[in-house]
Amino acid sequence: MWMVRIALLFAALPKSPPPCRGNPTFRIRPIGTERLIGVTGAKPGDPPIMPENPACGFDCDVVADFELCPFSESKPGVMQRAGIEGAGGRGTHERH
Repeated sequence: MWMVRIALLFAALPKSPPPCRGNPTFRIRPIGTERLIGVTGAKPGDPPIMPENPACGFDCDVVADFELCPFSESKPGVMQRAGIEGAGGRGTHERH
């Protein structure tokens, strides 16, 4: 398990989208990177492991110190899968 300051993105892509689109719906982008981490269950197709109330819907982003449990290795060009074990210092940012 590891902890890093990251942004939880709700079906949103960075300004210059990477080639991955579609599933999973919930994605994390570590601040200062173009990398995406997909919030999933332990196995593909399982419901995502994350807090019940992520603080907002699809119109905003959540910024927090998330504790992640990686389910796959980090590889260049491949979205890593992880579950959210905990979150602290949450804040939200509305999209424009």
